[in-house]
Amino acid sequence: MSAPRLVSSVLHTAVDTMLNPPRSLSDVRRIMDGPADLTGKAIVVTGASSGIGESAAHLLASRGATIIAVARNLDALQATCDAIEAAGGTAHPMTADLSDPDDARRLASDVLDRFGPPNVLINNAGRSIRRSTLDTVDRFHDYERTMALNYFGPVALILGLLPAMVYAGRGQIVNVVTWGVTAGAMPKFAAYHASKAALAAFGRSLDGECEGTGVVVTNAGFPLVRTPMIAPTASYDDAPALTSEQAAQWLLRAVEQRPAELYPRYAVALRTVGAFSPRAVHRLIGRSGI
Repeated sequence: MSAPRLVSSVLHTAVDTMLNPPRSLSDVRRIMDGPADLTGKAIVVTGASSGIGESAAHLLASRGATIIAVARNLDALQATCDAIEAAGGTAHPMTADLSDPDDARRLASDVLDRFGPPNVLINNAGRSIRRSTLDTVDRFHDYERTMALNYFGPVALILGLLPAMVYAGRGQIVNVVTWGVTAGAMPKFAAYHASKAALAAFGRSLDGECEGTGVVVTNAGFPLVRTPMIAPTASYDDAPALTSEQAAQWLLRAVEQRPAELYPRYAVALRTVGAFSPRAVHRLIGRSGI
């Protein structure tokens, strides 16, 4: 291997390592035991018509799970479900506008009526806005929109499903949040960061409350993921990022291992530094151009 290719390979490995969560003993057992069999598990995946949600729906279905796929656009959602069925999986489309709490509650009721309490709820649907706070002083609706979809929608859905999950004595809620929750700062993403931090805090509190019920909560704080959501931001074209398929592997790991949290290594490192000097972390993140 030539020197440039060797350097490129080493850098690629280093970046990939930092973008993914630290390994644990559970990962060793996962490798030794082979792929998890999720046959008979009903898994609700929101935002399943594209990006991370679509990839996760395919991956979890390939492991035998019955996918309850949720999105607003029925045509795109049906295409996802048709592709899963064509590959031998099972998927059911259910439309909902999760930015509307009433529709989220209606969805929860419909899920319980058709499938009973799900084994797993993956709150993946979300909205991101990249804009400095000074540029949003006359755009309060940016904050309302992000909180509606990223926080109030998932909470309404959780509240609609939680009693049945607790009564069944089993279940998992996976909240897709962001690396900034644990790192501490996301310049130009104040609205998005705040909404995901709210969901993460709710998840941690709920996980503590559900101790002994059989229900657990996992926060999955992704780094940048190359999905249609980030496509309009040209500065991300060459930025290190996970593919949606790699992000789906995170969600499979979350379902298999049921950890309290999954965050990339670099975010965990920033959290450690931030315990001593929060503003040093803020400056570092700001200069990185994330």
